[in-house]
Amino acid sequence: MNAWVPKELAARLSELPRRPCPLSEAGHEPHRPVFAEILDRTGHGTGHFVRLPQSMVEMITREARSAAEPAAPQPAPPAAPEPEPEPAGAGKPKRRRARKAA
Repeated sequence: MNAWVPKELAARLSELPRRPCPLSEAGHEPHRPVFAEILDRTGHGTGHFVRLPQSMVEMITREARSAAEPAAPQPAPPAAPEPEPEPAGAGKPKRRRARKAA
């Protein structure tokens, strides 16, 4: 469950400089809380922060690292030979509908 951060702490968090680092160096120390700023639809910070639970931090870290690692190229499946088109009229003859007797 996410917990809303008090306004005083949110103000202090928003004043902190953003320090980007390579994903390979990014890690999380379990004893330190992780706060996330809520973004608006355009991707700009709103000034509202939430504290993330440990399980969510671990999930985000796993997903980000797996997305950053280049996936091994998948081998191309062997091409199946295309079936030759049947000549027109080579199929079953069309059946005529039986007329009803009046």
